[in-house]
Amino acid sequence: MNLQYMDQMTGEEYNELRMSVGWRPITEGQAERGLAHTTFLVAVRDADQIVGMGRMLFDFGYTAYLGDVIVRPEYQGRGIGGQIVERLVGRTMDAAVAGDKIMFILGAAKDKEPFYEKFGFQRRPNEFSGDGMSMWRKK
Repeated sequence: MNLQYMDQMTGEEYNELRMSVGWRPITEGQAERGLAHTTFLVAVRDADQIVGMGRMLFDFGYTAYLGDVIVRPEYQGRGIGGQIVERLVGRTMDAAVAGDKIMFILGAAKDKEPFYEKFGFQRRPNEFSGDGMSMWRKK
């Protein structure tokens, strides 16, 4: 295994990863636009194959959204997902101003909460925060 961590991938590769973990695909145009507007991207390759990715949307104020941490099932359990999260959080903190406090948020895939707890994420609701919520709309 010769893993390379990079900051680029295609919309086609993004959908390929989504489908590898059972997520529904989105249009290639939607994938390309999303990637183009991502603040920080970590894409992982083993030779020429994309095997993992994650992205961070950071407002350069105090909010950073960790999204789409995906590792192909046959590559899970090897520390790749952890490396993706650590690299994205690190890049975000590097971009912050000294003294800033950044709130990292995410929407975990079902039953993946224990993975994120290892990095300090807390489940909601809790003493300070209500339930996380989401909504899909189609244009």
